[in-house]
Amino acid sequence: MKKLILLFPLLVLFLSCKKDIDSQKKENKTDVDTTNITFKNDSIALVELTKKLLQWAEKDSEGDFNPLENKSTESAYSEIDMALHKKRLKELKNTNLFSKDFIANYDKIALKIDSEFKNGTLKWNVGELPPFGFGASPWCNCQDFPNDFLTKTKIKDLEINNNKASYDWGFGPDDVYSIKAVKENDVWKISYMQGFDYNGYVSSFQQSNDFTGKWQNGMVSLNIGDTSLAFEYHGQCVYFYPIRKISDTEFEMIWSNEMDCKFDNGTSETFGLKEVPQIGKPFSKITLRNNVLHVQYYYKDWVAKYSDQITDVFTSEYSKVEEDLE
Repeated sequence: MKKLILLFPLLVLFLSCKKDIDSQKKENKTDVDTTNITFKNDSIALVELTKKLLQWAEKDSEGDFNPLENKSTESAYSEIDMALHKKRLKELKNTNLFSKDFIANYDKIALKIDSEFKNGTLKWNVGELPPFGFGASPWCNCQDFPNDFLTKTKIKDLEINNNKASYDWGFGPDDVYSIKAVKENDVWKISYMQGFDYNGYVSSFQQSNDFTGKWQNGMVSLNIGDTSLAFEYHGQCVYFYPIRKISDTEFEMIWSNEMDCKFDNGTSETFGLKEVPQIGKPFSKITLRNNVLHVQYYYKDWVAKYSDQITDVFTSEYSKVEEDLE
């Protein structure tokens, strides 16, 4: 009897510990299940968000980054239509599909396009395709929405971390379109789309402001490459000068005496001046604006004296020679 009395407290202690362990396991299991349920709910919400995005994009008829026609020429667009753009930003916000970051990035792209129009880097003729973008809708990376596209829309490689998500989606197994989303006020919204990646969009610009090619004034033609410039007086007289690129629209011309010419063009004259062009040193800075080369000469007095003797060689501007005019 004494043995039973001694064993009873041990049995109670054992059962109590087992209950605590079972309770702890149950709590842990509940935590895991909650995490799985949350992930599942978020994944469902993101699928629905993507489908709503595509439904909206499929019906959208406003277009992106609409241009304003140049009234002076009526043949080319000169800037982004900012009234339409502001209306577009408001529309994107009202869909409740896009985060603040996405809308800010969209606005940044529009302002960049507008800037490139105004400085002449982009040229968009009326009736032609835009000189930016990827040839497909940036909303779906497609030309047209396929039939039953909502049932075909699948997401994969979903990652969720601290109310931020990234994933790929497509209409088929080979389609890969990257998207990011973020929770704003506990609602999932699109924060990034591959089709509106800022750097990617800017790199798509078909720049008309490329200083390479052929340019001319009244006397000479300039044939400009990536590393050199040729002053061509005619087929039997060419002077060659190295160039130092500063940017996509600006470079320096370096003085040289390299030539293939049967006559002296007079560039070795000093005209009694102390400050004259030096071989191997910059002679001028040339900037491309609005499809015209604008020249800043470092030896202004020498250029003035030279121009008194031979006109229309070192001028302040050179115009592009279009291929169909050659």
